[in-house]
Amino acid sequence: MADRPLTEEEWEAIAGLEALSHLDLQEGVADDAKAILLSRLPRLERLVLRESPLGDEGFRHLAACHTLRDVNLPQARCTLVGLAALAELPRLKNLRLGSQDLCPEGKGGAELGMTLLQFPALRSLHLIDVAVGDDGLEGIARYDGLWNLYLDGAGISDEAWERYFALHPEVHVHVDQAHHDRDPNRHE
Repeated sequence: MADRPLTEEEWEAIAGLEALSHLDLQEGVADDAKAILLSRLPRLERLVLRESPLGDEGFRHLAACHTLRDVNLPQARCTLVGLAALAELPRLKNLRLGSQDLCPEGKGGAELGMTLLQFPALRSLHLIDVAVGDDGLEGIARYDGLWNLYLDGAGISDEAWERYFALHPEVHVHVDQAHHDRDPNRHE
């Protein structure tokens, strides 16, 4: 775990760690070029990159890392093109992603939902400050594999949530870091 930006030498050293399975960089500041180095890690299962503005190109490189199971990129800069690239990860179960470019100005929510349908193994989705809106939640509702859904800053109406819970009462839901009051799977 690094709590400061890494030097070029440290990035090169990480790229040589073939046995590395977990990488947690709190302030490592990875960009698209660093994603090329990460894509060469043959055993990487869990990746946390905070303060890392990865764009679509970086996401395409990460998609080559077929062992990834957990991806946490809360300050990314990807669009739906980058998100779709991650659908190539056959083992990806947990995705925590923040990118205001996914649904800029509340547009693209329906396409986001359709993109999620391409993910073969996703069980937990956490979108941070992604304005999916009602259309986006409707699209997410088409995905039957989720166990957990966390949406922060999503801009979804109560009516849309009612429709979602009618379709997916089994999904554990948090909205803006708290349980949704209609979540039948609430824990205290």
